[in-house]
Amino acid sequence: MMRALRYLPLALTPLLPAALAAQITITFAGDLNGSPIALDSILVQNLDAGGDTLLLYPDTVLVLGLSTGMRDFASHVDPIRSLPNPFRGSTDMEVASTGGEMLLMVHDATGRLVASQRVEATPGQHRFRYTSGMPGLHIVSVEQNGQRHAQRLVAVEGTGSANGTLSHLGAGGTPTKEGRPKSDRSLFTWQPGDGLRYIGYASNDTALFCGVLQETPFLSATRTFFFYAAACPEAPTVTDIDGNMYATLRIGDQCWMASNLKTSHYSDGSEIPNVTGNNEWRSQNTGAWCNYENNAVHGTTYGKLYNWFAAMDVRGVCPLGWHVPSDEEWKQLENTLGISADEVNDIGVRGETENVGGMMKATASWNAPNAGATNESGFSGLASGNRDGFSAGTFFNAGSIGYWWSSSDYGEFNYAWYRRLSSSNAGVGRYGYYKRSGFCIRCLQD
Repeated sequence: MMRALRYLPLALTPLLPAALAAQITITFAGDLNGSPIALDSILVQNLDAGGDTLLLYPDTVLVLGLSTGMRDFASHVDPIRSLPNPFRGSTDMEVASTGGEMLLMVHDATGRLVASQRVEATPGQHRFRYTSGMPGLHIVSVEQNGQRHAQRLVAVEGTGSANGTLSHLGAGGTPTKEGRPKSDRSLFTWQPGDGLRYIGYASNDTALFCGVLQETPFLSATRTFFFYAAACPEAPTVTDIDGNMYATLRIGDQCWMASNLKTSHYSDGSEIPNVTGNNEWRSQNTGAWCNYENNAVHGTTYGKLYNWFAAMDVRGVCPLGWHVPSDEEWKQLENTLGISADEVNDIGVRGETENVGGMMKATASWNAPNAGATNESGFSGLASGNRDGFSAGTFFNAGSIGYWWSSSDYGEFNYAWYRRLSSSNAGVGRYGYYKRSGFCIRCLQD
C-alpha cells in the first residue's frame, strides 16, 4: 500500500545574530518509507513578503540572501522551465535555444515516446505547450547542437488518450504559473526573519507524493520531505481560510487531509472563539477552539482542539469542498485498512488484530509503547490529547491518546461519535462523548 505524506511544522530559534548576515543554504531531500526518492520540484513561498520561486529537478538547493538579506531567485533561467509542474492537463515550457534545429521529446515512465516536436529555433527562449494523455511521471528532453537537457514532468490528470501532444507557441515570452503571467507575479525575495513554506513533490511509476514544510530559516540545513502514501492527484494540497496548507493523502476511494486542522476561522471568514478558561469551556454551547493547555506550541504540533459545535457550524470549519467526516465515512476508512464488516459497527476498540490503529499512528511523538505503530496508511495520527467538556474543562492525555470528531450525533446524552487512537493498543476506538469536549478535526474531501 502506498503510504501518506506528512506535514511537518519546523520551529527554529536564531542562535547567533552573525548568522543573519551569512548566506543560508537549504538543501532538500525526499524519503519514501525509509528509502531516498528524488524530488521533482519544490515550490518556495515567502509567507511574510509574498512571492514564490520554483526549484526543479535536479536543482534542489535554495540559496538565501547575502549580507543584503535579499536575493531574486525568480529570474534564474533553466534550460527547460515548466510551469505549473505538477500540472493538470497541460503545462507551458520555456526552452533556451542556442539556434538551429531543436528536437523536443516526451517519454512516459515506461520509456515510451508519447509526444515529439522538431522546430527550427532562433537563439533565445522558445515556448512549448505539452498536453498529457495520461497522468503520471513524464520526462521531457530537448536536443540541439549536440547538447541534451531533460526535466521531469508530473501530470496529475490527462485527456485519456494514449499519447500526449506538443505544440510550439513561438519565440520569447515566459510560461505561466497558475494562469498568471510571470510579469504579474511578485518576484521572490527574502530577508532574515521571513517565514518560508516549502511544498515538495516527488513521484514514481504509480503515484504522486506531496509534502509541506514550514520554517523561519536562520542556519544552513537539509530539509527532508518524508512521504508515506500517495497524495490525492486531483488535490495534492489544500489551504484553509487562514492560509494554513495541508498535504493530502488517498486512502481507498477517499481523499483526507494528512494532518489535523489548525484554522481559527470558519470558511466564510467568521472568527471561531478561542476559549481558554476551564469554566467557560465546559459551559460552551456554541463553537469554540483552543490549543492543548492553551499553548500555541501544542497547536502547531497537534492542530487545534475544537468542540463539536464548531465542527458542525453551518459556516463550515473545513476548507470549501471539504467537510468533517461522518461516522459512516470513518467506517469506510477503517474498512479500507482492514477492519471487518462484522466489527466495524462495534463500540470500543476494533481492528486490533489487523493492526489498523497502528497503520494510522505516526511512528514518533507518542509515549511508549505506541503499540503497532507503522503509519502504513499515512494518516500520521498524533496523540493530541483532549479537553474535557463534561465537568472540569481541563486537558488530558497528550502523548498517549489522539481524538477526532465525526459529524454524526450519537443519539443520546448530548454525545457525538468520535475516533480514538491510543499508545497502549493497535486498534481504532469508536465511541460517543460529550459535544463540549475538545477534539481534533481531520477534514475529508467532498
